[in-house]
Order: sequence, then C-alpha cells, then structure tokens
Amino acid sequence: MKKIEAIIFDMDGTLYSFDEENESQFTSSRFGKEIRANCIRFFKERFSLTSDDAEDMYQDLSRRYNGEVSLAVEKEFGIDRSEYFVFTWNLEAEEFIDTNELLLPTLQELTIRSGVLTAAPRVWAEKALAFLQIRTLFGDALFTGDPNIRKPDPEAFQQLARFWKLKPSQILAIGDQEQTDILPAKSLGMHTLRIATQAETEADYMAPDIITAIALLKEKGII
Repeated sequence: MKKIEAIIFDMDGTLYSFDEENESQFTSSRFGKEIRANCIRFFKERFSLTSDDAEDMYQDLSRRYNGEVSLAVEKEFGIDRSEYFVFTWNLEAEEFIDTNELLLPTLQELTIRSGVLTAAPRVWAEKALAFLQIRTLFGDALFTGDPNIRKPDPEAFQQLARFWKLKPSQILAIGDQEQTDILPAKSLGMHTLRIATQAETEADYMAPDIITAIALLKEKGII
C-alpha cells in the first residue's frame, strides 16, 4: 500500500475515551446520560412541560427523526439548531474526558494532513479538542455534526476529501464505530482503521487505541 496523504480522525472513542471504566458506549456513558438529561430539560423549559411530558416529546422526536433531534426541533418548531446544541452540549470537557499524555506528542509528530470528523456539534468539539490541547493541529479541517450532512452519510467524509483536494484513496479514516466511521469511509474507497479489540470489522487495520494505531501505521510504512 502506498503512503496516504491525510488522516480523518473520529473524536469520542477514538481521540479520547470517557473517564469511566468499562463505559465505551456514548449512550451508556455518564456524558451521554448528561446530554440526554439536558435535551429533556430543554423541552421542559422551552415548552413549559412536565418532566414526563418533556421526556415523551424527546423520545417521540428521537424515534421519528432517527436520533437527529436537532433537526426535529428546527423543522417542527422553527428553533435554530445552534440554540439547541448550546443548551444541550455546552459541557465542560474536563469533567468527562479521560486524558492521555501521549496524545499531543503523537499527533504532533504526524507529517501529513489531519482532520476531525465528528457527529458531535461544534460547541462540544471545540471544547474537547481544546482541553486535550490538540485543537490547533487540525486548523479548518474540523467537520462537526451541526450541518444536515453528518456521519454516517459518506458525503460527510467526502467533504474532507474535497477540502484537501485529495482522492478518497489517498485518505485513511480512523474511528471506533463500524457503522458510522468505517463503512461509510470504505464505501468511498478510503483506507480505514478501527479502534477496537477483537471486534469483527471490515476495516483494513485494527488497534486498541489511537497511540497504538499511529505506531502501527508507521510500522507498516503507511504514514
């Protein structure tokens, strides 16, 4: 395999994990539960609902819009999604993220272009990457879940290819989720690496964490 020209990084579960043992899944993590509670509080305060009615509204919109509640509040109530995101995702990163002192020097050593593609809104992405002291490494190559085009839509990955003016075959995508990180990138012809252990995957490579992943790519002469 020829050397690649750029790397797309997923964010949570890839560049960092949440600070809980045995809690790798977003929805079951303390962070995910906090986001959900904020969503319900948003409906309760915005529409003067009881807690039960607010939860029912959240569940109904989540079901009908396949989890994309921000799109639902904008389409059905005319509420700008940015207002919804700031209310629900504006959390302090240091309260949730498990830091790794090797992350910054490992990413600083990369000599190819790198970017972040996350389904999370920008308000959280900016805080998380700044807390990890790696925000400046990605420059304008930070694509978040604010627009309509989001993971797992392959077009979300294609945006970065166009941004860099590269072919998908010149890019490697790294993420921890098969359905949202690996398969969409692979469908475009990108190379892929999954952050996981002993998982069934269609990714070209697999590593247990981002530090090991970068070391593996260097060992194989890919970067």
